[in-house]
Amino acid sequence: MRRTAAAAGICVLAAAASASAAAAAELRPHRALYDLSLAAVREGSEVTALSGRMALEWADVCDGWTVRQTIRMTVSERGGAPFENDISFSSFETRAGDRLRFAMRWRARGERTQEFAGLAETGPSGGRADYSVPEGESVALPPGTLFPTGHMFRLADAAAAGKPLLASVVFNGTDTESLHNVTAFIGAELPADGAPPAAAAPREALAGLRSWRIAAGYFPVGSGDSRPDFEISYRLFENGVAAGLTMDYGDFAMNGALAALEYPPPPDC
Repeated sequence: MRRTAAAAGICVLAAAASASAAAAAELRPHRALYDLSLAAVREGSEVTALSGRMALEWADVCDGWTVRQTIRMTVSERGGAPFENDISFSSFETRAGDRLRFAMRWRARGERTQEFAGLAETGPSGGRADYSVPEGESVALPPGTLFPTGHMFRLADAAAAGKPLLASVVFNGTDTESLHNVTAFIGAELPADGAPPAAAAPREALAGLRSWRIAAGYFPVGSGDSRPDFEISYRLFENGVAAGLTMDYGDFAMNGALAALEYPPPPDC
């Protein structure tokens, strides 16, 4: 599997400049559980089977937002025995959208294979992401760079306004190559009862909410490559919950079906 084949595509679901503070969208902190399955395998892929679960928590902590994601999946590759992949990602993003602390760990076959952590800051003239792991690594952030929650606010606002396209530069901190030009295509508003999540609890928790189908491509900044690192599509609800995920990494794609959803109480700020 490619290094970011799970973590990079998933962390984009966490709901800049000071754009987040000015956004009209009312995203709701939530905990969601997704069942992961193999959607497609293409010629040349080593992946033959995949299953697992992803837990996502997006929380309001008064001065910003935190994201916690854990992924546990079993992967089979051609000519080998199934093995476990455990991925964890956590971040804190300020309410102003100008600072992001991030940490990502990936354990495969019982051994830690990848780890990234650091602090990113941005402003009107741009910014920089400095890594504590691996120590000494840094990435320059161009003016207008958004972090994941700020990007989700922008996306929800664009969908509610009926805009069909949103182009952004986004840094998510999943590795040292996680600065992307993101092109998101926004479909027409879906019927409130159209293609609801299969599980009863999420269906009730999302009843009556507006939603749109989103399809986004993540292109590495400065590479000149016309092919995205990965693509993701999902049904975005107006409160920031995503359902019906498909994450495409070129040689294979996986689905994420929303299995459980709950809304924690608001913080006492």
